[in-house]
Amino acid sequence: MVICLQVIILMISGMIALPEVKLRQQIPTEKHVELYCDWSLTGFLPPLAYNLAVIILCALHGFLTRKLPENFNEAWYIFVSVSTTTFLWTVFLPTYFTTFYATNQVVLLASCLLLNAGLTLLCLYIPKIYAIYFMDETKLKFSQTLGMESSSVAPSMISNHGQELSVAPYHPNLA
Repeated sequence: MVICLQVIILMISGMIALPEVKLRQQIPTEKHVELYCDWSLTGFLPPLAYNLAVIILCALHGFLTRKLPENFNEAWYIFVSVSTTTFLWTVFLPTYFTTFYATNQVVLLASCLLLNAGLTLLCLYIPKIYAIYFMDETKLKFSQTLGMESSSVAPSMISNHGQELSVAPYHPNLA
């Protein structure tokens, strides 16, 4: 759904402000001519504004879910992911528009997108990878508690001193 909306926004902005193919010679005495796509700001800003809206919604989601119990809480990882995305785009935009050659703009855009995707995947999946590979399953104990209308399962962990560290079960009806 989110990707379909992005594609629709790109198609509409591409039809409203058609990109033009242009030749550019930055230095008149140099034998270097670039063929590049010139897209006006009216075609460039709507997809960028949509991406900004998605980032703000993700930050809002991370903020609203910050008080869930520890085993269900990924708000910190969402926050770190959104922060790195915001930082990368804050650095990328001025650099992109002030870059001299079009080939450098392409390299800058590709590297920024790859770095953003990699950091986002790392921020969201490192806790899961850590839990799968480095958590000792013998120290995990699952307690089952019956709620009013439904049951919930909450993990608890036994510490090194033999004391049980438990997490209160999360009931969606009570939140």
